[in-house]
Parts: sequence; structure tokens; C-alpha cells
Amino acid sequence: MARKQKITQNQVDEWKLTLEMFLEQGDFRQDGRPLSPEGIAQRKQEIAMLRGLNTLRVGQVVDLDTVQPIDEHLKES
Repeated sequence: MARKQKITQNQVDEWKLTLEMFLEQGDFRQDGRPLSPEGIAQRKQEIAMLRGLNTLRVGQVVDLDTVQPIDEHLKES
């Protein structure tokens, strides 16, 4: 059975702010120093993840393992 969680407004706000911060910083750290190639790759991966999270809506129920919405109207067999 999947671990489920309902998305809250606080989560949505946090994901949006974090994504905006990463996009503003680009390939630089908070202190202005450039990221290493590994850091840039990790930042790109985090941005892709946050973009996926930002497609979720408040009140949606998601599977915590796959971060995919769960359709509560489907009957389990």
C-alpha cells in the first residue's frame, strides 16, 4: 500500500519560493561564487524536481514514494 499525503498550502508556497530562488541564482551559490560542474548538475536536477512538485495542487493526495497524484476515486482491487 502506498504511503499517502495530502498537499498543503505551505508545501506549495515553499516549493514555489525555492524554485524562484534557484532560478534567480542560476549557476551561483547564495554568496555569489560559481557552482562546480557537479553543483550545476545537482541544481538542474533539483529545479526539475521542483518544477514537477509545482504541478501538484493543494488538497491533492500523492504517493510519497513516487510523488505522483493518487486518484482517490479509483477502487483498489
